[in-house]
Amino acid sequence: MQNVLLSLTTLLTLSASVQAQATDLPLTIGPSPVTTTGHVAGQPTDLILMLPQAGNAQVPGLAFEAGGSITITLPPAFRRDEGHPINVAVPRGWPQADVCCYQASAVGNVLTITFTTPVRTDGPDAPGVKILAHIRGQAYLNPPAGSYPVTAQIRSGPQAVPVTASGSVQILATVPVARIAPTNFLLPRGENANNQTVALNRPAPALLSFLLWRGGQPLNGVGILPANTVQYPRYTGGLLVRDANGNQTLELPGDEVVGGIIGKAPEGATGQSALSPIGTDGKPLLSGQLSGYGTTVPVAGLLPVRFTVGNRVGAYQPTFELEGGNSVQITIDAVQP
Repeated sequence: MQNVLLSLTTLLTLSASVQAQATDLPLTIGPSPVTTTGHVAGQPTDLILMLPQAGNAQVPGLAFEAGGSITITLPPAFRRDEGHPINVAVPRGWPQADVCCYQASAVGNVLTITFTTPVRTDGPDAPGVKILAHIRGQAYLNPPAGSYPVTAQIRSGPQAVPVTASGSVQILATVPVARIAPTNFLLPRGENANNQTVALNRPAPALLSFLLWRGGQPLNGVGILPANTVQYPRYTGGLLVRDANGNQTLELPGDEVVGGIIGKAPEGATGQSALSPIGTDGKPLLSGQLSGYGTTVPVAGLLPVRFTVGNRVGAYQPTFELEGGNSVQITIDAVQP
């Protein structure tokens, strides 16, 4: 086990005296943040295989020696498209943050990722591997709708005893009505807006950002209004509102509520908020208006959010939700100045 560096308290409780062959790591498998069709029947496979607490940089992941490997077996129902090369990324746990360096190959539905240099849980690759693979690039096509098992064999070094990881993926029959996914397009590559540490009563230094879809298309023109718990009691942290009339001003009635924010904060906390950042013209910056870091073209469906923590130390965990779709929870930790 010394070759596999795991968080004993959050990934799995393992005894140092027990060898890894009896261990089964849980995987959560779902579509990548940059697509709304990656888990839809007949569409190109675009899936991520996540270890527990993948997005939390404070939780160590896996370390590898040169020659260590991850071997992933997809069910036969996933069809290999030989016209497209294998395209696999190995993220540290959040979007736009791959580790270095590895090679990927496949024989049929068995994909093998081999690390060509060591990966550590500290330094440039910290906190290590938290997502076993992002399978992308049209190399595979999704099977009919249903639940499918996926397994992986993890070897921290070329001679290491393998650790098994397994989970299941739900393939949908049709494109989801709506989808929200966290991203870090507004930050330099490798940085993460989730799990920021912020002084009391201060805005988080990095904007949160999400990709929004509805009906399979990017959802533009969405911003945030304060909560209205009389009409929308579920959304205690604010409303996601689409600028339906295109006047660059969010107002109710008139514009369309497309979702909201479910607030969660330390007991007794006040002053926390999630709001649209304001542009140079004094109007809110809505989804689809900002470009990604280092680019000049606006990213369709990209929603920026300025989150401010309240007056109590602890975790602020707002959940962002699209009506008819899914929800995403973010954690911001507030500390004394």
